[in-house]
Amino acid sequence: MTKPYFQVSVPTTHREQPGRHGLHIFTGPASTSEEAVRCAREACEAALAAEQTATDGALPPVARWRVRGVCREWAMDWEAATAAFWESEGSLEYPFPVVRTRSEV
Repeated sequence: MTKPYFQVSVPTTHREQPGRHGLHIFTGPASTSEEAVRCAREACEAALAAEQTATDGALPPVARWRVRGVCREWAMDWEAATAAFWESEGSLEYPFPVVRTRSEV
């Protein structure tokens, strides 16, 4: 049986400029939202490790969870990550929600 696809949204903060915030989106198959967050995190860590060792094209241990655009300059808040079913490419939270800086709140 094919697993459903999830969208995992992870809030981010720039390490050198803490007033800058963002959201990184991961998509991939999982049985539950908890598994989706775990798979997204594993894929992210694998991508960062591959970048550090200069290995191009390394895949994460979980098939079909691929990562693009992850930068060490941005800290991911995995505790605040959310997961939802991903219906199609058009269902991504776009335009992305406005994330306000702490000074704007």
